[in-house]
Amino acid sequence: MVLLPVLLAAVGAVGLAAGTHLQHRAVRLGAMHRDPASPPRPNARIPDGLLQMWRSPLWLLGGAVIVGATALNVVALGLAPISVVQPVGALALVVAAVISAGSSGLRITRGLASGIALTVLAVVAFVLVSAGFTRDAHPADAQVLQLSVALGAGIVAGGLVAVSRAGHLSRVVTAGMMYGVVAAAMHVVAVEGVAILHRNGAWTLGDHGARAIAPGAMWALIALLGAAALVGLWLVQTAYASGPPETVLAGLTVLDPLVAVGVGVLLLGEYAPLPPIALLGLVTSGGAAAAGILLIAHHHPGFAPAPAASTRHDAVGVAPQNRRS
Repeated sequence: MVLLPVLLAAVGAVGLAAGTHLQHRAVRLGAMHRDPASPPRPNARIPDGLLQMWRSPLWLLGGAVIVGATALNVVALGLAPISVVQPVGALALVVAAVISAGSSGLRITRGLASGIALTVLAVVAFVLVSAGFTRDAHPADAQVLQLSVALGAGIVAGGLVAVSRAGHLSRVVTAGMMYGVVAAAMHVVAVEGVAILHRNGAWTLGDHGARAIAPGAMWALIALLGAAALVGLWLVQTAYASGPPETVLAGLTVLDPLVAVGVGVLLLGEYAPLPPIALLGLVTSGGAAAAGILLIAHHHPGFAPAPAASTRHDAVGVAPQNRRS
């Protein structure tokens, strides 16, 4: 039954949007006390003011909400295929748009409402089609090794981008692709944990019951998963430092599900053979969700790109006066 994991993923999406909003609010409040004589660093390796945020209760509260939302998503990934759970994360952008508009006292325009409605309906359609054709995939050790190699490559690429002078878009794209692979790895680990509980009621990786993953391969995947998540977090924070945070969330909600579903289909074999009508439904609903996100980004004032003159002041710990979110 996919209803419970879909609901958990939806609650997680709400939590992700709320936690992100709290952290951004903390950053803006912190910016009011920042020394204006200290020049920002738009492509900084460590964003200005990030270390100071650890002393902000509001920022820490947002982080706690994000951690809780991530935990719900991990549980959902252990109960259902990636292709059903991960697309629900696109709803985070919808919730973020509504929260941002409400907190700023802005009216939700017809264009924004159309984008929200299109995104929600498209995600629901994608999940419904996916639920009818996905199957429980139990990856072999060779597939786990391939996934580990993909994580390792992502760690190297993400680290290089994070320490470089790469621009905002490069950081968003790299982070989105990394988190897509991370979500696929979380799914494998969570499914294995659920399977172990069903087999012997103990959290013992390495039980060699039916279709169990070799313990060495599993522990290697877990280690790489943790490292990739940290590098992804680093990338996201530097992306916040070099551009509007709204575009970071918008990019992640598009790229993360696409990459995660792609890994589930191509590497883990989650889909049963798809008839043409089902394939058309997935492509159409996926394209409609992307179009809805673009509508939200176009019509929401907080998602508008900052003018060139003020872009270089858009660092963590600096709140441009022309942005409302």
